[in-house]
Amino acid sequence: MSFQLAVRRFLQAPSSVIQINHFVVLALSYAMLGYVGIQLANLSYGISLIWPPIGVAIALLLRWGLYLWPAIVIGGLGLQLLVSDFSLLQAFTLALGSAIIIVLHCAWLQKTGFDCRLEQVADMLRFVAIAIISCSAVLALFGISLLIWIGRVPAADLVTAWSSWFLGDVTGVLIFGLALLIFERQKLAVLFQPKNLLALGLMLLLSAEIFIFNQTGLGVALTLLPMICLLWIAMRTNLVVTSWVVLCFSSLAIYSVYLNAGIFATLANPTMGTWLYMASLGLVSLILSVSAAEARLNAELMRHAIAATQTGIWDLRLDDKMLFLNAHLLQNLGHGAYPRKQPLPEFNSLIYVDDRVRLQQEVQAYLLGEKPQLKLIVRLQHQDGSWRDQQLEGAITERDLNGEPKRLSGTVVDVTEQQQLQAKLNSQAMTDELTTIANRRAFMQHLTLCWRQYQRDHRLAFYLILIDLDYFKKINDQYGHDAGDKVLQGFSQLISGRLRQTDYFARLGGEEFVILARAESEADILALAEQLRQAVSTLSFNVLTQPEFNISASFGIAGCAVNVQTAEELLQQADQALYQAKAQGRNQVVYFTPEERSP
Repeated sequence: MSFQLAVRRFLQAPSSVIQINHFVVLALSYAMLGYVGIQLANLSYGISLIWPPIGVAIALLLRWGLYLWPAIVIGGLGLQLLVSDFSLLQAFTLALGSAIIIVLHCAWLQKTGFDCRLEQVADMLRFVAIAIISCSAVLALFGISLLIWIGRVPAADLVTAWSSWFLGDVTGVLIFGLALLIFERQKLAVLFQPKNLLALGLMLLLSAEIFIFNQTGLGVALTLLPMICLLWIAMRTNLVVTSWVVLCFSSLAIYSVYLNAGIFATLANPTMGTWLYMASLGLVSLILSVSAAEARLNAELMRHAIAATQTGIWDLRLDDKMLFLNAHLLQNLGHGAYPRKQPLPEFNSLIYVDDRVRLQQEVQAYLLGEKPQLKLIVRLQHQDGSWRDQQLEGAITERDLNGEPKRLSGTVVDVTEQQQLQAKLNSQAMTDELTTIANRRAFMQHLTLCWRQYQRDHRLAFYLILIDLDYFKKINDQYGHDAGDKVLQGFSQLISGRLRQTDYFARLGGEEFVILARAESEADILALAEQLRQAVSTLSFNVLTQPEFNISASFGIAGCAVNVQTAEELLQQADQALYQAKAQGRNQVVYFTPEERSP
C-alpha cells in the first residue's frame, strides 16, 4: 500500500472525525511511549529492553485499521528528530521501515483469521508467533542493520545488539500491545470483585517489595508469591484482566530498572534479570488465561448443550465400580432430577437382562482394545415399567500410571422414538402397501438367505411357487382399478390364511405373487399348490351393482436341485413353469422340468 493510497483511503474513510482522532492518538502515543522507552535505555548503543511503541502500534492498527499506518511514520519521525542526532533521511528511513514491517505483520495476522478478542489458544499462539516473535525479530534486524550502515554499531556486535533490540520489542508487544489490543471495560470490571482486588493488591505489594524496596531481606523467597497471585488471577478472571494486571506488575519492574533498585539490582545484569522474570511470568500467565477462558467457555457450551438436548451423562470408576449419573439421565427414566452416585450393580437392575451380557461384552472388548469405540443401544427400564431404547456411548477418560483404564465416561440418549420410527420405515420398505404382505425386496433378501443355507446344507432344500392371477387386466378394465385392488387384497388374505408359518409369501409386483416353502417331496408341494389353486377358484367378489365374479390363478413350481447353480436360476425355472401353465390354458399347476423350457 503506497503512502498516497493510504492518505486517500484515510481521508475517504467514514466518520472522518473519529479517524482523525485515531490518527492523532496513534502518532502521539507512538512518539510519547518511544520517549519513555528511550529514557529506560540503559544498554549499549541506547537500546532499551522495554520498548512500548511497537506494542501500541500493533494493537491500534489491528483495532482501528491498517490504513492508519502513516501515523507510525509521523510519530517515529518526530521521536527520532526530538531525541536523537539522526539526520532527517536517517530518521525517516527508520520510521518508514518500522511502519512497513509492523503493518505487514498485522496484515499477515489478519490473513490467518486472527481474532483480536483472543478467546482461543490458537489466536494467542498466532499473536505470539507473528506479532511478538516474528515482527520483533524483523524490526530488530532492520534497526540494527541501519545502525551498522550509518556507523553507530560495529558489525561485530550485530548479534548482541540485535538480541537486546529484539527483547525490548518483545516486551513492548507482550506487555503494552496485548493489554491495549483486547481492552474492554466490561471485561475489566471483573477485576473489581473483592477476591480479585485482594489478589491484585497482594501481588502489587509483594512486587513493590521485590522490585523497589527489598526491606525484608526475603526478596528471593518472595518472588514466588507474586507469581502465585498472578496465576490465580489468570485462572479465575479473563485475558483482559490478566493483561492489565501484567501491565501493572511490569510497570513496577520497569520502574525498578529506572531506579536500579530491588533484588535484581545486585545481579551482574539487573536489567536482563528483571526482563526475564517479568516477561516469562507475563507470557505464562497470559497463555494460561486464554487456556482457562477457553476451557470455561467450552464447559459452558457443553452445559447448555446438555441442558438443551436432555443428554444423560454417566461416569464409572473402574476400581470401585461406583457410577455417577447426572440429573438428565435419571429424569429421562422417571427417577427424579437429582444427580447421584450408586454402585454399578444397583444400576444394572435397570438394564434389560439380555442387554446386560451384551453391554459387558462390549465394554470388555473396548477396554482390551478389540473395538475402537464403545457405542451400542441398550434397553433401560423407565419408572413406569416400560423399556426405553437408549444409545450409550463412552470412552476411557482416565488411566493409571501403567496406562490401564481407570475411568469410563460417556453419554446416554433416549432413542426410543427414533428406533420405533426406523422399525416402521424398515417395515414399510419391506412390505407391500396394498396387500400388507412382503414385497419384492423383502422376498429377494429372504430367497438369498435360504439359498445360502441350502448351499451349506442340502437338507434345507426349498421350492418356489410363482402365482399369476388369470386375466387380471380384464378385471381392471371391466370393473375398475378399485375392484382390482380388492381382488389383490382378497387373494392375499386367502393365501396367507392357508400357508404355514414356515412358508414365505410375497407380492413381486402387479398380479404376480410368490411362495417360498419347504416340503418333503414334489408330490407334497404339488398338493399344496393344487389346494391353493382350488381355493382361489372359489373366491368371488361383488362390485357395486355389477354381477358377482370369480377369479383363478396359474401356478408355476421349481425346486432346488443339484443342477441349479443360483437362486436367480431357480426363480427363472419357476417362471418358466408359470409360463407353461398359462400357455396350457391357465388355472392350473405346472412343475418345472427341463423339457418344459419355453422356446
